[in-house]
Amino acid sequence: MKNNQTSYRDTAVVIPAYRECDNLKILLPRLITILPGASIIIVDDSEQTQKYRGAIVLARSGKKGRGSAVLHGLKHALTNRRVQYIIEMDADLAHAPEECPALVAAAVSADMVIGSRYLPGSVIENWPMYRLVQSRIINVFLRYLLGLRLTDFTNGFRLYTRPVAEFLLKTPMKEKGFIALSEIAYKVKKQGFRIAEIPVSFTDRKFGKSNANIRELLASLVGAFRIRIG
Repeated sequence: MKNNQTSYRDTAVVIPAYRECDNLKILLPRLITILPGASIIIVDDSEQTQKYRGAIVLARSGKKGRGSAVLHGLKHALTNRRVQYIIEMDADLAHAPEECPALVAAAVSADMVIGSRYLPGSVIENWPMYRLVQSRIINVFLRYLLGLRLTDFTNGFRLYTRPVAEFLLKTPMKEKGFIALSEIAYKVKKQGFRIAEIPVSFTDRKFGKSNANIRELLASLVGAFRIRIG
């Protein structure tokens, strides 16, 4: 188990981003402090050439979806042979970087670790009630449809061990948007990898606008059926 005095040179963090400059300027210094030595990779679809100290920016032209961005980041992370753990997290400050070490610690007994908003000990702050209800309904639906005993399919705060990341890059994915989070969990479990969940905190964004809208959520529900019958 690591602590803040330990180097995280074997860890990378992939952050999919779209117009998140204000949030990233707050997030990155905290990440660098919490995970000294870790590689931080921002996959930016906003067609900006913004640079951030201590991070690698992979700029892409046009919004190509969260799932696609994460896979792009995983591929880059794996070029570093030292990297054994890859954390995925949002750019909008919804996820606390201080909880990243807990994801790494949980990987001792799991191949993939999901930070869940719905376990005992989890905390949700400043989220509108309609968003919370919507999220709970979707996660119950996904649990039933995909047949996985998980509480949170849709939180993008998770860790992949190197074998899981390598598997995902070799596996064809149908989904590119937010539902890709569920497709990844489904395929990882189907392959026989161990998935664990740990309680985490979740805070609604303070700056910018969420990229999750009704159209995206409806598309996700349709995508869930495609995952199951695929």
